[in-house]
Amino acid sequence: MGLFDKILKGAVDAIDNAAAKSGNGPTGLKDLFNQAMDKKNEAINGSSSTTTSSKPSTATSSTSSSKRSNCAYTRPTYTTPQEVLDTASIPAKPSRKIEFEVFDGENAEIRVKVTFNLSGDFLETAGDVHYLASYLPTIDDDYDADYSDSNTPLFRVLDVDDEIIYNMAEKFDKGGVPENAMMFLPVNDMGPRARFKAKVENRGKIEYFYYCPLYDYMPDFKTCFTVSYTHNVVGTPLEKKLMAAVDEAVRTMKREVLEVEHRPFR
Repeated sequence: MGLFDKILKGAVDAIDNAAAKSGNGPTGLKDLFNQAMDKKNEAINGSSSTTTSSKPSTATSSTSSSKRSNCAYTRPTYTTPQEVLDTASIPAKPSRKIEFEVFDGENAEIRVKVTFNLSGDFLETAGDVHYLASYLPTIDDDYDADYSDSNTPLFRVLDVDDEIIYNMAEKFDKGGVPENAMMFLPVNDMGPRARFKAKVENRGKIEYFYYCPLYDYMPDFKTCFTVSYTHNVVGTPLEKKLMAAVDEAVRTMKREVLEVEHRPFR
């Protein structure tokens, strides 16, 4: 991503965050930006904008071979290679404790630590969310943390700005039942923060996630623990393994207030 693209992405993030904080929800700008970046990079070299490293891994990129018209955009087709599907039979590596901090309160004056356990099959990846990790069960800790591949399952903890998931959480908070999900189930046995779990089709991928709001004073911030993967993972033992990792993360998640200070909202 070039300097201009990074500046533009920063502006898009700022607009989306400002909209969420003011109670207007997501603007959809980030989705449009991602589409534009995908289309640009595929036109230049046939690769998705989400591939940022050429380092070999357990997965390889693939894009749609369908022709694109001048008036419509078609997302690339993602496929998880068979060798990655086969890793479902490998016992998961021991889980490790993950932690990050968020700021809550009317003026973001409450510093909060969030911790959870995550399967060792996931290795931390650079990203602009609370936590991001790639499913790399056959790779040790000596790897390129900037690596990302569109066909590799990704675990994330984030304040969602995607309309599909954000609207589901918003509707649930108002007493409604989200629609058009592949799976939806309220939960009451995974701790006080877990509200529901669901599975949806989103941006050419499948997402299995829990809605777990981490903020007491900022209801427009909809936090989710999620794993995304390709369509050919659905119904396989690998899908069960990925879902189990998210289940463990939510079940072990803890929220601890560390400090309350004067901190003007930024």
